[in-house]
Amino acid sequence: MLLELAGCILLSDKSRSILDLEDLPIELFPPFFVEAFSRGHTEVLKKMVQAWPFTCLPLGALMRKPQLDMLRVALDGLDMLLALQDRPR
Repeated sequence: MLLELAGCILLSDKSRSILDLEDLPIELFPPFFVEAFSRGHTEVLKKMVQAWPFTCLPLGALMRKPQLDMLRVALDGLDMLLALQDRPR
């Protein structure tokens, strides 16, 4: 219950959500990712994909909830992340 409330508060302010991702404990990424996906928070979802702290991003589990626009947003976030990694330093 408390985790759901924290997710709602964090996602209610998109700009704060994006800034707070740096300080978000990694165990909160999965539930907040699902919440952002379910509620249609596209910018937060893109940033979460880019900041994803795990080696696997379980997009397959989200396919059970057919929201093609949100899947495209998540894939766009992956594309941005790959583009940043391919850039010469």
